[in-house]
Amino acid sequence: MSQRIVNLEVNDAGSWRRVTSFDLDAFDEGDLEHCAHSLLELSSNDKLKARIIIPGDAAPLVTWNKQDSWRELGETT
Repeated sequence: MSQRIVNLEVNDAGSWRRVTSFDLDAFDEGDLEHCAHSLLELSSNDKLKARIIIPGDAAPLVTWNKQDSWRELGETT
């Protein structure tokens, strides 16, 4: 059984850093974003950004910030 690995990365000081990796198939639709949102909301850094990205890809699947929550690439508020 193949895995669809994605990385949760954060940027709070100008560069992206991987927090950890997940098998996307281990989650129901939207559950990974919901769980990550709960963790990210605990940060005291209002400028914190996050993304879920496939390792090796240049464009993230979704991005997050405190104001907009999760957004798909190209989605506007």
